[in-house]
Amino acid sequence: MVDLLVTGLDLGTGLEVHAGDRQSWEWHSKGHNGDRTLVCLQCYASADVPGGPRVVALVPKGRRGGRRRQHFAHPPGMAPPGGRHGREGAWHAEGKQRMRRWAETRGARARVEAWTPDRRRRSDVAVTLPDCWRVAIEVELGAVSDAEWLARHRDYARAGIADVWLWHEATWVPRVLFDAGQPGWILDLGNDRLGLLHAQPCPVTGASQPDPPGCGQVHWPPCCGDQLDTVWMPLASVQLTPGGISPLPTAAAEIARRAAKAAATVARAARPAPAGMRRDQDPWRRPVVPAISSLGRGTGDGAIHQVFRYDARPPWTDPDTWWYLCDECGRSRISGAELNASPVSHIVATPEQLTSAGRPLVSYVRHGGVIAQADEEAPADQIGLDRPH
Repeated sequence: MVDLLVTGLDLGTGLEVHAGDRQSWEWHSKGHNGDRTLVCLQCYASADVPGGPRVVALVPKGRRGGRRRQHFAHPPGMAPPGGRHGREGAWHAEGKQRMRRWAETRGARARVEAWTPDRRRRSDVAVTLPDCWRVAIEVELGAVSDAEWLARHRDYARAGIADVWLWHEATWVPRVLFDAGQPGWILDLGNDRLGLLHAQPCPVTGASQPDPPGCGQVHWPPCCGDQLDTVWMPLASVQLTPGGISPLPTAAAEIARRAAKAAATVARAARPAPAGMRRDQDPWRRPVVPAISSLGRGTGDGAIHQVFRYDARPPWTDPDTWWYLCDECGRSRISGAELNASPVSHIVATPEQLTSAGRPLVSYVRHGGVIAQADEEAPADQIGLDRPH
């Protein structure tokens, strides 16, 4: 298994190649015993090789269907220290191939280790969409400085190429990319998923704030000084667009839910406790709640709004992506995720089937604010709504 992860570089085409791309006998003419245009990519790029880059022609071994899997090997005496390249090179090579295959499933043409037309940059994965838009995917495990990232980002922009950066979980993500409006993507090869970085509220402590300080709100792309959290999604479910990788609607809904929850927590912490109650006690009490007939008329603490769902999505779709209208809030486009995380209680009336007496049976469901149970059998003007205790 020492050399089974060795990746080749075809000096004739400048492209990364793998042993399984061709039959072993087809590689012999380019390898160590041929014209030596098939070299080790990691050695050529000086990955964990003392003394810098070097040209090492590879030896093709194994065969398809044989007892040994096809692979490239270093000639005797030419292997890196320890007999093999480090895990960084293996992770990087596997990440590029995984993203190449993913891009091809999206109907795009993808090449690994391909130069830009102006020959200024070599992309880990160069993607060309059917409408000729170009995207460069960079898979990074090593640290990248702000100056280096900016230089590469600007070169891609000059070439009219959208650049997408995927980082290892253990890698420091340069905050400068957030200033450029870039999302932060984490690549988890073991679980075949992508993570979208977003800002999370900073804990209230005596420690000094970062420079620049974070805004303390949940949003994406984050600010430079924000603390980060991750929303994960399967790699197979994300979409490839001319601007790069597009997050799932469910991921955006989850971030909106976390943002509303954080805002509600801050508002609750700032609310003064009732008289005679300590600050460390739960300030919620069971108040007298207006009847359903008066919904939407309260504007103070404990107000309950009635909302109307107006989209036509099937009932088996994600409720967090449904759209609602609330006249009291003055908003005509509220997602289900925002509704559930809102500090204001909202009631959704859903018509059901007719009763035996011919009267419509309506169920009332509360979203956000406080938790309540829907009572489908009680008359509409007798339904009580309670705060948690």
